[in-house]
Amino acid sequence: MNASAPIKPPRGIKPTKETSGLLISVIRALSASETNEQREIEKAKLEKEYKRSDQRLDELVSLHEQDLTEVMQIFSTLSERVTAAREKIHAVKENLNACKQLLSCKREELLNLWLEGIEHKHVLQLLEEASTSPEKYNLE
Repeated sequence: MNASAPIKPPRGIKPTKETSGLLISVIRALSASETNEQREIEKAKLEKEYKRSDQRLDELVSLHEQDLTEVMQIFSTLSERVTAAREKIHAVKENLNACKQLLSCKREELLNLWLEGIEHKHVLQLLEEASTSPEKYNLE
């Protein structure tokens, strides 16, 4: 960007309040005007100011066309990157939820297998006990 680039207004200054203040003053002026002639004069002033600011805006856009084009291209690139990043984050979240569900299923499966293992261990103990002392269980 070149040295004649527009200057950012200092922090704390909000141009929207200026604009809304101007709009309120225009509304007051139109409300206070008693005749259609006065309203037409106010309307003509507004149209003149609108045309002047539109012309000034056109001049500034022409003057900074290259900078504006560059900024718009950079913004477009950044916007695409942000969109791609959001899509990737969404995909990662979905994958994490799927993994969480699979882990939950595996956890239940492991719990069931662990309980089965305890049952088998207990049955094996009983069988070993029965085979070492058959008289205790009247197996003879």
